[in-house]
Amino acid sequence: MKNLVLACSLLLASVSASAGLEPLANSELQHIDGQAGADISLDLRLNQTSRGCASLEFCRLAVSINNRYDDGTQDSYDANGNRVASATGKKLWLVFKGVQGAINIQQMALDGADLKYGNITKPAVQLGFDPLKPIQIRNLGFSALSIETDGGVNESGTPGYLAMGSGGSGANAYSAGKYSDPTNQFDFGRETGFTGLNINANLSVAGTIKIFSCDGSHPRC
Repeated sequence: MKNLVLACSLLLASVSASAGLEPLANSELQHIDGQAGADISLDLRLNQTSRGCASLEFCRLAVSINNRYDDGTQDSYDANGNRVASATGKKLWLVFKGVQGAINIQQMALDGADLKYGNITKPAVQLGFDPLKPIQIRNLGFSALSIETDGGVNESGTPGYLAMGSGGSGANAYSAGKYSDPTNQFDFGRETGFTGLNINANLSVAGTIKIFSCDGSHPRC
């Protein structure tokens, strides 16, 4: 019974204490120092589940560089001699095919910190890593890299990043975007392209990274 009375008394005391909270003005907040942080763990996976990727053309990353087209006859030039690309041709794409992989960040500390340079102090976001808990990189990369072209002008037809063409002959023959000659034992059944990349590693990082706003008053900007 005494324990119950004590618990009720503490509860009433905490309720009455919280009732006295008052808002603080910005000038008052400037005189308050405090810091909070968080430990974050992230496990990022792309096309690494048991379902796989049924449509290979949707497992790609494509970049159109400087709006380049395969037919530049309609391009013009401005008064400074800079080339102005015309949208009358078929757009060219740099396509990374079969993109996949997993990155496991076991621990990343997120804190606030002051970045001091001489007499100047800047508030910064600080990222810290534990070298004993490396970043795990598994099966990260792409199966093929190629340059593809849109199926029609003015972005009509099949986009180049979804191209699944057919052509070639002999060991270079391909169908539906994959090499089709069984005598080509290395490339047979793979997507067309000229290089690939696959990374498996443990990346151990020591130290911190500080991110801060930059203006002309700071010597490091």
